[in-house]
Amino acid sequence: MTSTDTTQPIAAPFLSLEAVRKTYPGVVALDRFSMEVLPGEVIGLVGENGAGKSTLMKILGGVTRPDSGTITVDGAAHDGLTVEQSIGSGIAFVHQELNLFENLDVAANIFFGREPLRAGPLRLVDRARLRDMVAPLLKRVGANFSADAPVASLSLAQQQMVEIAKALSIKARLV
Repeated sequence: MTSTDTTQPIAAPFLSLEAVRKTYPGVVALDRFSMEVLPGEVIGLVGENGAGKSTLMKILGGVTRPDSGTITVDGAAHDGLTVEQSIGSGIAFVHQELNLFENLDVAANIFFGREPLRAGPLRLVDRARLRDMVAPLLKRVGANFSADAPVASLSLAQQQMVEIAKALSIKARLV
């Protein structure tokens, strides 16, 4: 007789924060904040104004360094992240305030600064390839508008979809 273990191994957290602290003159924004995010896990972060949510996002984005604590991303421990480390780890943000260029179309907004370029001396944007790159992202967010649509013509909800597609375009592992 043999025994088989049917329990699944517990996944290692993608993100772990341990005793993270951040203060500003006269204000403790985060005090020994700890949390873990497992791969595929969906969590919500709620709190009153001044609870430290924005400070936490700035720390995860590499914009602000914590005073103390440990941030572990995909098994690598850090005392703080740089913007490059955050992006390189696949951490992306969808901000409450939209960060879109209203004078550009959807595709240009999603890949702004990362547009595929044609070969040749002028290195112009390869619009056909750009649309091909954007199409699956728009489908993934359930968008019913074209990659060529001017952002200014979209509703607020549609513009939020563009922001989400932009985060997904960097192959984000945590949004």
